[in-house]
Amino acid sequence: MKKIWHIGFLDLKLTVKDRAFFFWMLAFPMIFILIFGNLFRGSKTDTKASLTVLNQDQGKWGAYFIEKLKAPGIELAVESSEPKEYFRMLVIPADFSAKIEKRAAQTLELKSDSDANLQAGAMAETKVTQAIVKLIAELVIYGNRDMKAFFDSRSPFRDLVLVKTRLPRDTIAKIPSGFDHVIPGILVQFVMMMVLIYGGISVMEDRKRRVLARILYSSASFAELFGGKFLGRVLMGLLQSAILITAGKLFFHLNLGNIWLSGLNILIFTLAMAALSIFVGSVIRKEEVIVGLSVLAANMFAGLGGCWWPAEIVPPAFRTLGMVSPAYWAMDVFHKVIFFG
Repeated sequence: MKKIWHIGFLDLKLTVKDRAFFFWMLAFPMIFILIFGNLFRGSKTDTKASLTVLNQDQGKWGAYFIEKLKAPGIELAVESSEPKEYFRMLVIPADFSAKIEKRAAQTLELKSDSDANLQAGAMAETKVTQAIVKLIAELVIYGNRDMKAFFDSRSPFRDLVLVKTRLPRDTIAKIPSGFDHVIPGILVQFVMMMVLIYGGISVMEDRKRRVLARILYSSASFAELFGGKFLGRVLMGLLQSAILITAGKLFFHLNLGNIWLSGLNILIFTLAMAALSIFVGSVIRKEEVIVGLSVLAANMFAGLGGCWWPAEIVPPAFRTLGMVSPAYWAMDVFHKVIFFG
């Protein structure tokens, strides 16, 4: 293992010394991230219909009404003072209980962030409407009796009809978008491109200069030579991934879902690209051919594999064709972990 680590680390060290390395590893991918991130920027991702309730009520009815807002698809937050940030907020006024006890008409204000998810907003508004209907129904059933005795003798509203949604298997309930889709996509594309280019060219040059032969003349075995070259390319891909993920976390608040599963996905994809780069460098003898082939393959596989746009939204035939791309399987894992739980 010592010889494998020595060969692998030396390959990585020589690659990092290249002046253009960090431009291709960081600067150029960041340009792509900014372009595609703003192009495919979705609305704010509140996967559950988040609803903030500003309860200013002085009586019991505000808290009672909030209980009716609770539902599995609603992410409810109750505040006593107005928060600085929210997707949407329902304001319960201070005289809410007083007006109900007087049986007087009143208005509830529902504020919404202009960038909030429209579908989630519709769910929240529907739930607010349902809660109002339930409360009014209870008041109608209660009749003209003393309102102060309501909580001791009320007849709680019961759902007469229970509606359940059973979506077909593999139904896409939301579309991957924004930087959480773009950054993993650019990561997959550029790890594929850079590992193939740098890894392939270094193997090709080591063959031409007979570096590989000299290593084999030493005490290193063929397995140690291959292991070292393979490790060098894996470290290269992991270094680029770490750089892009760090930049994504710092500047774009990247969400990777389960970090361990996303990390395992990156590792396995990098292992595949490392093996492919050794193959490319072993069969091609010209640097310009390796560069051209790597750029062409990386871009073609990125397009087919869903790095530029979600594969979930393309026609079934095109999606099936995309399965020939290594990028398809990496993006499939990223989307399932980040967006689909």
